[in-house]
Amino acid sequence: MNFRKTVTENLGVKLVALVVAVFIWFNASGQQEVARIRTVPVTVENLADSLVITSPVPTEAEISVQATKRQLLTMGFKRVRLAIDLSGVSSGRQRVTLTSSQIRLPGGIDRRQVSVMSPGFVDLDIEPIISKPVRVALETTGSVPAEFVLVGGSVRVDPPDVTVRGAASRVEPIQSISTEPLDLQRVRSPVDREVPLVFDRKRLSSVPDRVRVSATVEPRTQRVLANIPPTLLVDSEDYEARVLPATLSLTLEGAASVVDTLSSGDVSVLLNLSGRGPDRYRMAPEVILPEGVTMVGISAD
Repeated sequence: MNFRKTVTENLGVKLVALVVAVFIWFNASGQQEVARIRTVPVTVENLADSLVITSPVPTEAEISVQATKRQLLTMGFKRVRLAIDLSGVSSGRQRVTLTSSQIRLPGGIDRRQVSVMSPGFVDLDIEPIISKPVRVALETTGSVPAEFVLVGGSVRVDPPDVTVRGAASRVEPIQSISTEPLDLQRVRSPVDREVPLVFDRKRLSSVPDRVRVSATVEPRTQRVLANIPPTLLVDSEDYEARVLPATLSLTLEGAASVVDTLSSGDVSVLLNLSGRGPDRYRMAPEVILPEGVTMVGISAD
């Protein structure tokens, strides 16, 4: 017998029979029921806008599916999820039991064919959301270089307060909220920039979440202000007093735009004789200067 002839004879009929046999086998195999365990995502739905969950929520759950192989192939597990419905819940600790009724399934799958394997339940800590105004604390590092001076003596923050919002247990202890550090050592010219606030952005919000910091920086300069007569503070006009020396000279330091425009009328040198009787006294004068100006020398002690 010719083996090749036997194989190739009526080849078309044989191929059709093979295809029919494979189809029958595949169809019969697809109707066989099997159980499969799958991991699906967990979501939370319908929580009131005035509440927030402060405890960890599982991101995945294991479910068991009893279905035919064909159903499993067409099911599309990417579309399956377990949804925890929190409609109507109040603040406090809530224990939620996970059941098949919470599994979101595509069409064609009977809910009785699925069940939750793990976890069996979740404990959720739910708190009210509150808002609170808090002070902005400017964080700085280093100091302005010695040859420069901050006009006004400090960096300005706008706005000085912000509103923080989040779970009550997290917001209530907050007294201030810090900025990202501003490196003063690099400041050699006027500053006007936005700086982010530092807080847990996953759990809290801030309005605004950035503030503007500004500062005027000028070269440091010195100037001698001469011939300033001290002012005597006495209890009675019946006394006659003499001061030696009659005038003083002050060496002042500060921002050039401030120091260079000073006159003797902008400073005060006081000698307080209140409560003292006639006598000779050696006194240290009290010098009152404009803000941002410092005294580095005086012609008499």
